[in-house]
Amino acid sequence: MEDKMEPFFNQTAGNGVVGNTCGIDFTQDAVFLPVLYGVFFIIGIPLNLMALYGLYKLIRTENILPVFVFNLLLSDFLQLSTLPLWMDYYRKDHYWSHGPRACQFMGLVFYVSIYVSIFSMCIIALERHLAIAQPLRFQALRSLKFAVSLAVAVWVVVTLPPSIAFETLFPAKQNFTLCIEKYPSEETFITYRLITLILSFALPFTFIFILHTMTLKSLAGVGSLMMEEKKRIKRFLNLLIVIFVSVLGPYHLIGCIKYIGLALQPEKCKWEKSVFVSYQLGRGLLSLNSLLDPVMYIFLRNDFREAARHYLDCSGGSRWQSVRKSRSRAISRSERPTNSSQESELYH
Repeated sequence: MEDKMEPFFNQTAGNGVVGNTCGIDFTQDAVFLPVLYGVFFIIGIPLNLMALYGLYKLIRTENILPVFVFNLLLSDFLQLSTLPLWMDYYRKDHYWSHGPRACQFMGLVFYVSIYVSIFSMCIIALERHLAIAQPLRFQALRSLKFAVSLAVAVWVVVTLPPSIAFETLFPAKQNFTLCIEKYPSEETFITYRLITLILSFALPFTFIFILHTMTLKSLAGVGSLMMEEKKRIKRFLNLLIVIFVSVLGPYHLIGCIKYIGLALQPEKCKWEKSVFVSYQLGRGLLSLNSLLDPVMYIFLRNDFREAARHYLDCSGGSRWQSVRKSRSRAISRSERPTNSSQESELYH
């Protein structure tokens, strides 16, 4: 069977791992990645489930912001759902024992969920900017149908390119034990990763940062908001930037260093070994998003905290009705084309 396989897959390292011609020591991440993923999975699954359920209730109030936050948390939940298999993979020193098709599928889900999370954050930043800086123009986009259509479009647009790329770069083969990785990386994969790193971090970060600056400038000119309210909005916007940089930054920065180095370095295996641990650590920190997103976008919201207490207290049936009524009143006020009404919709 081996003589029918591509030359790359015929080569094996000293440890016998197919696709690891560089002889990378996979025991280096065999402990910290499974432990890290285990913590994220145990805490993140119930946290995201509760947040998603609460957001579903809020979406029924015809408020569009929870639609985008729901999209963000759905991507986090899907990423979390893949972690047990990745824990098994790294614990076994990068040995995938679940078949090539399962590898392709789990790799696709993992990376698509990250990309959807990134672009959902871009949409949330844009929605906040329009609500504060362009309230009159924003009214035309305030339909729930438009918000849901946009959320679905993000999934479609983000899913197609990796689906094609994974099938081309990592075709399902017999005896393939590494999952969505090769050492050294091939030229086509290096080019693909550099493009995705730019599209999934550099451009979105620039977009969010510009919107952040413009939104803060517009917020300073809103005279109808109290100072404490403005501070709370600023904290929300600042947290968006901090989480984007701290969670996504390390992986994408190290990734750029890794793949630019591979494109320039003649000794690719030496470079692969030198950046392996730092790159894997950056990959592990990506799932921290699954813990921080619910805290940032959900539990800082006064209305959701009220709803969450209702779900945890079976005897609090009337409380949810009260939350729904107050939410409806806030939405009614938000239909007036004023900056203050738009922001009270987010925080009250």
